[in-house]
Amino acid sequence: MHGPPPAKTRQPATGPLRRVLRLIVEVDESPTRLNRIRAALLLIGLLTAFGLLGYWLPTLLERAWR
Repeated sequence: MHGPPPAKTRQPATGPLRRVLRLIVEVDESPTRLNRIRAALLLIGLLTAFGLLGYWLPTLLERAWR
């Protein structure tokens, strides 16, 4: 008799997106004010870095190709 295949244990996802989502949740639900402030500052810094990279990288590439 054949039964259902054995269930594979699923490992939690890890990666940059998971860490960003964890920061967002920590800003919202952390019990200590210091952890919330730290997570908020990290999240703001990360968003700022992405914004600057998205603005300056095309400009630098355009200047390099002229």
